[in-house]
Amino acid sequence: MPKFKLPPRLPFRRLGLAGLGLIGGSLVKAFMPFGGLEISVFDNNPETVREAGRIKRLARVTSDPDEFLSWPLDLAYLCLPVKRNVEMVARMGRAGVPYPVTDSGSTKGPITEAALAAGLNFCGGHPIAGKEVAGFRHSTADLIRGCLFLLTPDERFGPRQKELLGRLKNFHELLGCRIRLVSPAEHDRIYGLISHLPYVTASALAGTAMAKGAPDILSWVGTGFKDTTRVGASPPLKWVEVAMENSANISGFIGDLIETLTGLQTAIAQKNEPELTRMLTEISAFRRLLAKD
Repeated sequence: MPKFKLPPRLPFRRLGLAGLGLIGGSLVKAFMPFGGLEISVFDNNPETVREAGRIKRLARVTSDPDEFLSWPLDLAYLCLPVKRNVEMVARMGRAGVPYPVTDSGSTKGPITEAALAAGLNFCGGHPIAGKEVAGFRHSTADLIRGCLFLLTPDERFGPRQKELLGRLKNFHELLGCRIRLVSPAEHDRIYGLISHLPYVTASALAGTAMAKGAPDILSWVGTGFKDTTRVGASPPLKWVEVAMENSANISGFIGDLIETLTGLQTAIAQKNEPELTRMLTEISAFRRLLAKD
């Protein structure tokens, strides 16, 4: 395991992390080399709890959420599915937890509102990292190190969140993360377009192939189909929750996608070569900008 040169002080000394899935497990593994950081974890999957219990670096492991909430922590880090993160925030409010809270979910509006209602000191976070597979066994420290990391402050939390924001920024910079700040509402708009809509689109493409080409169409596919539909293999329940949490943005962008597809459909059906060339040339030039980063 690689060693990191530590700063004189860690922003937090006692970290409690809830949810050892792909992202939560990767965060734990990325933070484990930091000497002086006490890491305690909660997960309700018995197999994951058993596996985590064999890791001597972890101070505490539990499958009991009330036990997790009773621990003396400097930071609670929620990495559960987005709906369960919101439920945990409400539970924390009822328990009157005194420590600050963050999360790693891919929707920010609902959990921010829940944290406000619960009276927590909260600032959301979102590592822009992932795979089409899930679970602790697929987690790696390298998934998080160096990634783009979003923090989503909301001015309604007041001065104490400003102090928490600075500490969270420093904490994730220890992993080489590139920090950007964005409001919860703008986060959900942006990632509704560039993350949640691509999942729906990939699923729709795979679903169309399934409906029109079953049962043996997959034996004919090449890398284009595989690359385009890769995210469609992700665990569906995760994305159902994301869609429910960010439904207004996603449904609106689906309408925009349908409008674009209709324009392409019309140009192709009418054999309008100049219009199809114009549309695809503009799209291609836009997409190539990504390769320049």
